[in-house]
Amino acid sequence: MEHPNIYNDGNDTVISVNGYFPQGSIALIKTTVHNIEGNLGDFIRSGVDEAVAKLNPLELNAALYKCDGEERDSSHGQDGVYNIPNYGSLVYAGIAGWIGPLSRIINDNDLGHPISNHLREGKWALDYTVNRLAKFSDEDFPNMKPYIEWLKTRFDAIRELPSFLIPRFFSLIMLNAYLALKKRGLSVFPENIKYGTVFLHRLALTSYQLVGKVPSSSLFPFHNVGSLSAGLPHFSFDYMRCWGRDVFIALRGQLLATGRHEEAKAHILGFAATLKHGLIPNLLDSGRNPRYNARDATWFFTQVLQDYVKYVPNGLSILDEKVKRRFPLNDDWVPLDDPRAFSTTSTIREILYEILSRHAAGIKFREANAGVNLDSQMSDEGFNQNIYVDWENGFVFGGNKFNCGTWMDKMGESVQAGNKGVPGTPRDGAAVEITGLLKSTLRFVIELNKKGKFDYTEVTNQNGKKVTFKHWNDTLQKNFERCFYVPSYPADDVHYDVSTNIIHRRGIYKDLYHSSNEYEDYQLRPNFAVAMSVAPELFDPDHAIKAIAIADSVIRGPIGMRTLDPADLNYRPDYYNGIDNTDFATSKGRNYHQGPEWVWCTGYFLRSFLHFDLLRKEKQQAIHGRRMTASDKMITLQQIFRRLEGSRHWIRQSDWFGLPELTNRDGAFCGDSCATQAWSSGTLIDIFQDVADMK
Repeated sequence: MEHPNIYNDGNDTVISVNGYFPQGSIALIKTTVHNIEGNLGDFIRSGVDEAVAKLNPLELNAALYKCDGEERDSSHGQDGVYNIPNYGSLVYAGIAGWIGPLSRIINDNDLGHPISNHLREGKWALDYTVNRLAKFSDEDFPNMKPYIEWLKTRFDAIRELPSFLIPRFFSLIMLNAYLALKKRGLSVFPENIKYGTVFLHRLALTSYQLVGKVPSSSLFPFHNVGSLSAGLPHFSFDYMRCWGRDVFIALRGQLLATGRHEEAKAHILGFAATLKHGLIPNLLDSGRNPRYNARDATWFFTQVLQDYVKYVPNGLSILDEKVKRRFPLNDDWVPLDDPRAFSTTSTIREILYEILSRHAAGIKFREANAGVNLDSQMSDEGFNQNIYVDWENGFVFGGNKFNCGTWMDKMGESVQAGNKGVPGTPRDGAAVEITGLLKSTLRFVIELNKKGKFDYTEVTNQNGKKVTFKHWNDTLQKNFERCFYVPSYPADDVHYDVSTNIIHRRGIYKDLYHSSNEYEDYQLRPNFAVAMSVAPELFDPDHAIKAIAIADSVIRGPIGMRTLDPADLNYRPDYYNGIDNTDFATSKGRNYHQGPEWVWCTGYFLRSFLHFDLLRKEKQQAIHGRRMTASDKMITLQQIFRRLEGSRHWIRQSDWFGLPELTNRDGAFCGDSCATQAWSSGTLIDIFQDVADMK
């Protein structure tokens, strides 16, 4: 047949076939697109590894992440995350914010998606992706310019393409940038992470996601450094970003296991400088106006000191580091510019001793600046703090029914329901996790003393009597099982400090000892696993493994641990902070820790499972004169792996690339939870670190 007649008609090209072209015939048409020089795909893929090769962790945070609050804080409120018409806002301003939705568009070939339409309609996304990085190109981010230039040249290369091709090539640029940034991040991790599983990679990358530099929040009041956010998006900037307990629960996994030792040290020094009343603050506020309403943050801090010494080369040197104290040693509250502020210097060794000595002598104070400006929800009595040691058992007691000084810190807020000022979980008395952390700290300082690294051997108690660390340690060890264990059989009650008529579940460890509400002592909660992980020597191994088995079947959820036994009359597993009604138990989210499933608790639970299951097998094999085999260990690890399936699925599907703060009943999505929480991923990294330590 004759060659067809081809001509242009305005913006259209018309092909006219001259001759016979019956039904069923096939036409092959070759087209070209102007403004594509050479192989554009190869150009887009080239050079990206070199462009990101020198990016440091804080630069990776800026390039990949930054939630809306962080981005606005970094731009004086001018920038936020990118918003797409008919779709909504991305979760991050950085490259990672695009990856979730773009991956789904590519997988579904969804060219009608609002993002696809938006990319065809204009070049705004290209401009935003490059222009937002200008604020991260100064001396605080010295290695960003090659990456910015790479992005700019690749976007410039596609600007003149026909609009229908922009979604394809934009996605190609973004995916290649993301993969290169992720590869760069993984390359500097220790080998056990670098060559670990995809799940471990995803967990470890949250270290870049959650440690970033924002102008309104630092670890120090006079210079800005990167700080660990408790979780995103709710705890992203200003005084709400850095929480004492959250930082030190998450730090072993987020910073020590990932090899970010200098940043770990900065967090230790920043918080140590603010020690007051013998307490690490609950809220740091860059050291400007820290708040001291946490009884547990201090002990998670001392645990991290141990971890730092263990995992960091020459880690003992941290004890000789000096900090200028934010407040005078007499506990006076002074403003930042007062001459008494930062007038005293202490070593970390002295800080550690001060924590122990102040607790031994008793701590009693009313929070500085108490009142509605400090906490609009708390009743007046809640501002009073009283912490002391009962030397009959060695436990630290504290709190009252009007405050909530542990991580279960939800204060009632609803006037309508009548729960305003009434804590959901006061947990006064001796909390099981604080008891375990105290025991671990005593063991630590005794070991340091034997090595000649800690000269202190005793403290003075509230009665003026000298008490050695060894005596304190032995007293606690002697009394823990008697006071905290709830025996499986009533006939054994005589050997333990229990009220038989209150027991509603046996074979477990109490959550509290001698609280103001005795019923709450006997509630099954996941806090015992913290004590098991840090001070396993406190526990009878047979009792421990049975308690773990009960918790495994009763309070372990798909990814988090139920914060209360479902059989408990106070169990309320669905958290809705925004609902204000007449329900005293749940209005304004008072049930935050009364059943909703918290992910960080899973890390400690599985660490306890790992330790005591291997101990059980070792004991069984010893009875027969054999040693535990590699196969025995592997079976335990497989059990741990199986229990992480929910977390693997969640982080794989999450646009935030993280694990949430909590879920509602049976792993259901909770809209009021942080989408990615530092301690959630951090404590799961801890499990992998424990396994690495076994090798």
